[in-house]
Amino acid sequence: MTDHTATPVDLSTLDGRRGSAKIELSEDGSSYTCVRVFGAPPERVFRAFTDPEDLRVWFPSGAPPGSELTVCESDPIDGGRYHYVLVIPEYGPMAWHGTYTHIDRPDRLDADEWFVMGEGEPEGPPTAQTLTFQPTDDGLTLMTMQVNMPEPEDPEEFMEQSAAGLSTSLATLDQLVSS
Repeated sequence: MTDHTATPVDLSTLDGRRGSAKIELSEDGSSYTCVRVFGAPPERVFRAFTDPEDLRVWFPSGAPPGSELTVCESDPIDGGRYHYVLVIPEYGPMAWHGTYTHIDRPDRLDADEWFVMGEGEPEGPPTAQTLTFQPTDDGLTLMTMQVNMPEPEDPEEFMEQSAAGLSTSLATLDQLVSS
């Protein structure tokens, strides 16, 4: 998170919250943590992470122009599944297949997820992720996302691609829930 002791950040603004995002890849590249503040209470932020209507707005925003979310399904209950397919020009489809392993609405969301490039089916061990949504004293939400990956990521590639896309998507999510 932003070091508020050095330079106070005004989290009441979209720009200030954009600066609140912090994504850190572990030393061995096998996990990352993303912390960010959103301009809405946990109930609204939780819904944005699980509701297909909301997901269609923010999820593809971190992808290259012309990308299209062609499949967006979510059943946010313990054992429920989700499936997103994002078609990226010049690359083709990317798919996320997930199972919600624990739901504590609106405070926590755990899932196992398989990412598939192309048309294939998920295989191998999943990525395990936990998202927590904590209310702040000023009516905002502090989200912490912990992601444990089955295979280590290359740090440079991760920060240039995955972290950059995630930051952009989360900024769009904040615009959505703050309006």
